[in-house]
Amino acid sequence: MSLHSKLWLAIIGLLLIVFSGSFLVSTLSAKSYLQQQITMKNADNAAALALSLTQQGADDVLLELTLSAQFDTGFYELIELRDPEGKLKILRQDEHPVEGVPVWFMSLFPINVEDGVASVQSGWQQVGTLTLRSHSKFAYQRLWESAQILAAIFLAAMIVSGLIGGQVLKRILKPLDDVVNQARAIGERRFISIPEPSTLEFRQVVQAMNELSARIKQMLSQEAKRLQKWQQEAHVDKVTGLNNREPFMKSVEAALESDDVNATGSLSLIRLTRLAELNQLFGRATMDSVLRAIGQELNRITMAHSRWAASRLNGSDFAVLAPRAMDPLDAATQARDAIRGVLEKHSIDDREILLPTATTIYAHGDTIRKILTRLDGALLSNEREGATSISIAYEGDIQVQPIRQQLEDWRGILTQSFRERNFYLEFFPLVGLNNQLIHQEGLARLNWKGNHLAAGLFLPWINRLELSADLDKQVVELALQAIQSQDQPVCINLSVAAVVEADFVPWLNDRLAVNRDNAQRLWLEVPEAMAFRHLEMFKLLCTRIRSHGCKIGIEHVGHQLADLGKLHDIGVDYLKIDASFVRDLDANVANQTLLRTLCTVGHSIGLEVYAEGVRSEAEKASLREVGVDGLSGPGVSRG
Repeated sequence: MSLHSKLWLAIIGLLLIVFSGSFLVSTLSAKSYLQQQITMKNADNAAALALSLTQQGADDVLLELTLSAQFDTGFYELIELRDPEGKLKILRQDEHPVEGVPVWFMSLFPINVEDGVASVQSGWQQVGTLTLRSHSKFAYQRLWESAQILAAIFLAAMIVSGLIGGQVLKRILKPLDDVVNQARAIGERRFISIPEPSTLEFRQVVQAMNELSARIKQMLSQEAKRLQKWQQEAHVDKVTGLNNREPFMKSVEAALESDDVNATGSLSLIRLTRLAELNQLFGRATMDSVLRAIGQELNRITMAHSRWAASRLNGSDFAVLAPRAMDPLDAATQARDAIRGVLEKHSIDDREILLPTATTIYAHGDTIRKILTRLDGALLSNEREGATSISIAYEGDIQVQPIRQQLEDWRGILTQSFRERNFYLEFFPLVGLNNQLIHQEGLARLNWKGNHLAAGLFLPWINRLELSADLDKQVVELALQAIQSQDQPVCINLSVAAVVEADFVPWLNDRLAVNRDNAQRLWLEVPEAMAFRHLEMFKLLCTRIRSHGCKIGIEHVGHQLADLGKLHDIGVDYLKIDASFVRDLDANVANQTLLRTLCTVGHSIGLEVYAEGVRSEAEKASLREVGVDGLSGPGVSRG
């Protein structure tokens, strides 16, 4: 039984005791007063009647007529006359039961009064003794009416007191509800703080829990800063603040192997020519400041887009990875113009400094070797010719269809596929360290005229055509059906549309409510960039789906380590480390240190930490050593 119910019962019991006591005292007082008044009335009436009979001469016939007349008035229960020897001469008695008053009430509050007694005389001779008793039915009726009025008043007072007490109780217990909600949130790994209540006992509890939440938040923030610092020291060029070549190439490789919206995009190379001459002409310190400014501008461009990245590949070559960019000139133009602007700002004549630029579109299934080969060729050709335009490197020197034409083609394909429900899920296991199944990760696939297309081929076009929410809905339906048929937990990836579109969360809430049993084995995850970019809406999504028993996680973790401190009050269940940090982990000590700390931080607040994109046994061994809880990727199976 809850404290609220117990307090209510205590209040009701207390009110019953108080009002019952008051009712009893009032009724007994009224009864005592009526008894006293009737006793006095009996004595007075008996004396008055005896005197009247004495004055009438005490004739037997006249006595009987007078007493009968008095009895017939209905005010007397008993009139009795006995001679001096005690022999009964006249008796008039009303034996009818009292009407309008419950028997139990008369038994509970009996009215016991003394009879009125007086002597009847004829001259100096005593004729007899007169006994008279007024009828108690009037007293009972009056007492019953009083009791009913008193009970009604007390009942109304109890109701009013209960209503007032309920409001007071609600106000008093409101801080307790907040404390319970805070404790429940902490149990769900949402370390929230609430205002301190005025009640001393509640305030002490809230203070302790707020201190716990504050310490967790501070710990997460501090560890996030440490992680970011280590990441910068290991992955970032100290002069420009851009990614070094190795981590950047890992990101490119992970994008090429990804099976999501980032599987298609553009990769651009920009070369700052005559850098050695500029160092001699302007001095190394000046050129370092130029390079630093170039790095800041390129970082500004990439930070505006999730998963974009920029790198200083060597002394004079810069690269920009732009996932989801369908026009190769877009990112390349922004990067080249940014570098040119920095040179102009530092009074370096950009007419003498060429910025040969090459860009290409990469797609799912490409290899990093092929992409770099065609980029290098286009860049060398551009540099030899002294061209100022941007060279677009096409695969096999065959230009692809214009973006607009491709867009229309894909619009037709996707519209028909949604109508015919041609999408399906292909499952890949995420296993624990003992090879036990944690969940099946369901990746979207498209069956188009017998060709089974991977998500990396059609997701970029779905994103560009703003059909992501429609695909998310179909994927949720497919996952719930798979859970029903396979009886295994299923994990699916949601797009940014699931976070930002207003109608998706209510739709998801309704679908999970209808499929409550299956919903408890559904795992949902969103990309790191989208979770932190739309944090408040992501919190709302987490709150809604956790109420149905679903698990919620963040995938592709590792690119925004500084934001990990924001997870303290969200309540996610797990993190999935991005594949770019898993690549050749066994040979990368810096990434081992980074992931070991990330796992420690996640475990400290009750999160599971999984790795995605695992390819080799060496990577598996290193991941086990750093402390991850599960593995997924092309090198993972349950066999």
